[in-house]
Amino acid sequence: MNLANNLLGRFTRNMNTPQYHDLQFNRSQSDVAESQFYGNAYRRSVLRALLLMSAAFSLIFSLLNWPEEDYLAFYELSFTVYCLLLFSFSKQYKNQFKLSFLYLLPLYSLFLYALNLHRETDTSFVWILVIPVLSHLLLGRWVGLWVSLLFMSAAFVIYVLHVLADRRSIEALEITNLVLASSAVLVFAHVSEVSRIRVHRKLLHLATTDNLTSLANRARFLDVFERERNHAARNNSDLSLLLLDIDHFKNVNDNHGHDVGDDVLKYIAAAINHRLRKTDLACRLGGEEFAVLLPGADLNRAIIVAEAIRKSIADLPYTKAEKVIPLSISIGASEYGSDGYDLENLYAVADEHLYKAKAGGRNQVCYRIIMSNGELDLSLAD
Repeated sequence: MNLANNLLGRFTRNMNTPQYHDLQFNRSQSDVAESQFYGNAYRRSVLRALLLMSAAFSLIFSLLNWPEEDYLAFYELSFTVYCLLLFSFSKQYKNQFKLSFLYLLPLYSLFLYALNLHRETDTSFVWILVIPVLSHLLLGRWVGLWVSLLFMSAAFVIYVLHVLADRRSIEALEITNLVLASSAVLVFAHVSEVSRIRVHRKLLHLATTDNLTSLANRARFLDVFERERNHAARNNSDLSLLLLDIDHFKNVNDNHGHDVGDDVLKYIAAAINHRLRKTDLACRLGGEEFAVLLPGADLNRAIIVAEAIRKSIADLPYTKAEKVIPLSISIGASEYGSDGYDLENLYAVADEHLYKAKAGGRNQVCYRIIMSNGELDLSLAD
């Protein structure tokens, strides 16, 4: 589409390196957290690789155990087929979390069954140490921790019962080694997953937010718009877009310096945020240009929000030390459906209204109104 040429070129002008802002996007952050846990591409790739490896290893162990342990060999052969079946639709299946459970529970049950066999007790406990690693990789830090504790505890009980049955005594050094080794792997897996999540969140912070104003950046705005557009189309709900531009911002930089100009941008961003709901999304497009996405808001509601933003900025000048700088902002509005069904059209309409607001004297909101006869018209609203 022409969106890359028409919209992104304007978006990227004077953009800053982004970082995260915890006070914004409660709704979008929950979606990000959900995608990290349930639909994360990283975990999906790990799961698919593990399914193939498990199928191969289970087939090998099935062939090795077939002469002496028929039941174990049959279980392993069945698990091979089961892993291949899960792999066949793992790419299409959306809920990676459930799919991971469907993989791990039979796998861990296989470990416990092998551990329960007298001939396999000593060697099978090595596989128990894999449980915390796989659990944290696929299920996350907390679910993975509890699943690991459950199956590792069961494995330890089975091992102790076998030792008592065979030797009638337990060597303290042997048990201590097993406990320490298991605990070390468990702690390592948990700490590693916690660290991975922190690094991932930090990178996400850097990738989704403008570092100067702490508003959403272009990438986050495009992502959230696409989601909200799909939601509006699916549920026949309202969605509106505001484009905002600071009036005479060049004069602020020229007369007071770029440091003050940066402070003014932060001030404007805070004023915009103050008038929005938690579900709304404010974005800095570049330079002195901003956008606001209003899910669930029709054009009338968008105009009310736009007027509240405009008035709050016009009524309260930027003040620092002895500097008092009067500010104003021009705003153009568009509505999903009446003004278009994609970002390119909505942006073009809102941008046209913004241009009219600038040409009409600035410090005003421009939007489409419906005349009494049902015809569409363009009007300026102070």
